[in-house]
Amino acid sequence: EAAVRAIEAERERFIAEKLREEVEAVRKLQESITPNAMQCPDGYEVEARYESSQLKVIGGRPVTMAGGDYYDVFPLPDGKLALIVGDASGHGMKACMSIMTMHTLIRLLRENRFNDTAEFVERVNRNLCQQSIVNDDGGFITLIYGVLDPVNHELTWTSAGHPVPLLQRLDNGEVGPVADDEAPGLPLGIIDDAEYTVHKTSIPEHSRLLLYTDGLIECFDVDTQEHHEFGVPGLCNTMRDSRDLELKGTLQSLFDATLAFTGGQGRHDDTSVVLLERT
Repeated sequence: EAAVRAIEAERERFIAEKLREEVEAVRKLQESITPNAMQCPDGYEVEARYESSQLKVIGGRPVTMAGGDYYDVFPLPDGKLALIVGDASGHGMKACMSIMTMHTLIRLLRENRFNDTAEFVERVNRNLCQQSIVNDDGGFITLIYGVLDPVNHELTWTSAGHPVPLLQRLDNGEVGPVADDEAPGLPLGIIDDAEYTVHKTSIPEHSRLLLYTDGLIECFDVDTQEHHEFGVPGLCNTMRDSRDLELKGTLQSLFDATLAFTGGQGRHDDTSVVLLERT
């Protein structure tokens, strides 16, 4: 009996290690598409961060899971700045490969210089609807695509089922969503002829704009039976409390606040954040 248990334990350790190796390989592939340096127009600063979720497996240490979050920030030829945040449904390799597919597509389409954000999102959606890796088993991707005009200080943006950005005035700390609809538009990869809407948001002097995936808000207080969600109110409170910090400090505060809210258990979903400031 002891020999049987030893064999089973060894088999479990072997499976766990193979899982780690497989997931790590895909995770590193995902990290390879995360921008290392982000150019920003004069008068603006930008910070961004991606954090994977973790899963404990048989054999001890947790595995950092490959996920479906994505962000990109890049200059357009006319001096404007493109901001993109996306989130593929599900977890693990399928979600990661879905986001890799979208990243490749966006890199191809960006050469067409899409300033019409709705047209850009519609083009991405039509192409993704043809990709089985995305829409098999009901899969989809939420996306927000914004174009910042640093001359008129206006963000033109389109959402495909993604949480709307938050805007904060640093002079008084006031912060809230830039639109009433929590997640306008249909996610990508569902209907190939879906139509999307262009929104415009003014960026006042001394203000901050937060783009994020739902991993930042869908975490729960494990110390109470009600399991309260951190939610958008938690983000707003954290941004108010940290508005005197530098941009990087506020970004760190957002991740620290969610970790503290969960009692140190961490977020169950991977998380991407882009934080822009007009100085």
